[in-house]
Formats: sequence, structure tokens, C-alpha cells
Amino acid sequence: MKKKTTKYLLMLSFLVGMTLMSCQSNEAVATQVQHEGVLREIMMMGQLQARADLKDYEQTPNLYALGAIEGLAGEILIINGQPFNGKVMNEALMIQNDFELKAALLVSSQVETWDTLSIDLEITDLNELQTLIPTRLSQKPTEAFPFQILGSEGSLNWHVINAPGASSQDHDAYKASGLSGSVSNEPVQILGFYSENHEGIFTHHGSYLHMHFIDQKKQTMGHIDEFKWSGSMQLLIPKSLNP
Repeated sequence: MKKKTTKYLLMLSFLVGMTLMSCQSNEAVATQVQHEGVLREIMMMGQLQARADLKDYEQTPNLYALGAIEGLAGEILIINGQPFNGKVMNEALMIQNDFELKAALLVSSQVETWDTLSIDLEITDLNELQTLIPTRLSQKPTEAFPFQILGSEGSLNWHVINAPGASSQDHDAYKASGLSGSVSNEPVQILGFYSENHEGIFTHHGSYLHMHFIDQKKQTMGHIDEFKWSGSMQLLIPKSLNP
């Protein structure tokens, strides 16, 4: 009888341990944000070399990522494992749907389940969006996290950087040699990362946000410079942040 009881307790302990490990693993995958490269080193020190190989991420499940191509030769956007990476070719935007690129900057996370929040209000700029996002979480965020915005009742200004075609080595020249444009009242999918601890690392100084977008036709993508919204949107945040 004693042997059976001991065997039963050992099995129960094993199962409980495995359950706890599974829960901890799921939470870590859902909320952990990783980054390669440092934005201030790219912008201020001209360190445009590759810091990550996208091929290393090709088999990563539930992958959401954004960043800049090595040499600041374009923008990176990966949504649920699908790449939509934009480069300037012959003064036109080319979207590359594979992982055959390297990144000077890459911010990534794995999210299996998203919580969808419906929001209907006016947002006049990125600062207002930055203020809004953490208020929709069950508690104040202490770590970086990804989010998505879906909808068609807004407008945004965007750019795709192109340092190889720049006339001088500075950020304004990198942007000027690339492409820029605006999108208004068209369906878009936005992927962003929010962090109060990564200014100059993967967000610009003075901002907690870094955001890229893709339009519904999958023909236009880029880094978001300005943002306005005037109606309903869906804000998606990792399920683990609102348990």
C-alpha cells in the first residue's frame, strides 16, 4: 500500500509541475519582447550593419515583428509569421514576402492569443494613442508588449527608409531618399510595440511607440510617422495582459 501511495504522489507531483511549467511557458511566450540592434546607435553612430538574420525566425510560431533592413535599406513587418518587408526599387515600393533579409533593428514577440477591444473615439495624434493604450490594460504595464490596430476610420502618414540612396549620412537624408505617403479611410492592419523603458533602443526619444502598417491590398506598408483616428477601431493586445 505504501508503494502505491508513494507512486501516486510522485505522479501527482509530476503532473502539477508540468501544468505549472506549461502555464509559465505560455505567459512568457505571450508577453516577452526581444530586440536586436539599438536605434540610437543606428541613428547617431551610423551603425547600420545586420544584427539579426530573418531566416533564423522563419519557423518561429506566432511571430510578430518589425524593424529596419540592414543598411537601413527598407522596413520590416511580420504579422503572425507572414513577412511584408518594404524596399525602394526604381523609386517604387517593393514588398518582399520572404525571410531572405537581415535586420539592423528587429523587435519581435510571439503571441498565440489576442484580446480584442472595441474602441470608438477620436484620436488626434500619436501622443493621444500612446496615452490611450495602457488605460485599456487590466493593470499598468511594466514591460514592453506588442499590440495591433485594425480598422478603416483613420489616417496615417508613413515612410519607407532608403539609406543606400541617400545624399548624406543622416536620418533626414535616409528618409528623403526613400518613399513616403498617406493613407486615409482605408482598411489597415497596424503592428506596434509599446514600452516605457526602451526610448532610443527600439522607440524614438520622446515616444513609447514604434508602429508599422500594411494596407488591406498588401500593396503599401511602412513606418508610421503620424496617426489620427475618428471612429471605431479594434485594439488587440496579448491575452495574457488582460487575464
